[in-house]
Amino acid sequence: MREFLIPKEGFRTIFVIGKGGVGKTTTSASLAMALAKAKYRTLIVSLDPAHNLGDVFMVKLSDKPKKLAENLYASELDMDKLIKGYLKHLENNLKNMYRYLTVINLEKYFEVLSFSPGIEEYATLEAIRNILLEGDEWDVIVFDTPPTGLTLRVLALPRISLIWADKLMEIRRKILERRRMIAKIQGEQRFQVDGHEFVLPKDEEEDPVMKELREYREEVKFVEDVITNPNKTSVVAVMNPEMLPLYETERAHESLRKFGVSLNMVVVNKVITVEKDIPEIRVKLEAQRKVLEEIEKKFRGIEIIRVPMFPEEPRGLDWLEKLGGMIVEG
Repeated sequence: MREFLIPKEGFRTIFVIGKGGVGKTTTSASLAMALAKAKYRTLIVSLDPAHNLGDVFMVKLSDKPKKLAENLYASELDMDKLIKGYLKHLENNLKNMYRYLTVINLEKYFEVLSFSPGIEEYATLEAIRNILLEGDEWDVIVFDTPPTGLTLRVLALPRISLIWADKLMEIRRKILERRRMIAKIQGEQRFQVDGHEFVLPKDEEEDPVMKELREYREEVKFVEDVITNPNKTSVVAVMNPEMLPLYETERAHESLRKFGVSLNMVVVNKVITVEKDIPEIRVKLEAQRKVLEEIEKKFRGIEIIRVPMFPEEPRGLDWLEKLGGMIVEG
């Protein structure tokens, strides 16, 4: 078993990334199967809105972990449900922070916000955080991710959100400072909403907005600490032996490096192997050979696994166990 797949500091998280259609879900399922066979209590979660994890395992899955075999559990997250839950969480927090917002139709505002660019990424990040919070239930958590672009945006969010949280906290401190100055001159600022009197907070300890910002920062920092810790998180990139998936994987590697996330393995899926010369596919094989050479050059120091094209689509536990053994043992 490769070292970067083995749990060290509590649970191990594995993100399987790649361009759509390269065999990412099959690779994720195979990894999870192999880890479960090695007696690690394993959860595999599909984050891809276009789920087919259940199709690969040949079972129906939901957002609740379902036991598929000894030590192996799987789930598919409902993106619409995630977005609604995330927006409801935001709405409740806003109402708690700003009591006077009860006079505003927040429900209508959040209904529109559900179509906002980026909301899917934030909802996915929140789902990942909730799963990681329960990480001690598992030895390994395998994430079958959406296509590369969305996944990279999600993995970048913790660092971006920390920058925003720090900036917002800085601005909030200045607001509270000015409130204290005004209070010294004009006295306490009081106002009424629906017959209830409120006093504007002036100190960080009593300010619900600052409290929420601190809590949010801690939540995001928790995810950031997990995904940037090489002893807790590994990334496996899946690609086909073609130039476009190669370019995308190379860009993903560079982005992950900027985020401080380790890329540990590249799985080259559907490699065509033949025992004799076949003129009809000679051009295809030559193109494949060149791509495989480029992969070796561009990903030096990273495990590279070649998975052959099988005569049939690998589905079901038996097939996945066979494929998983090829990936984790080489």
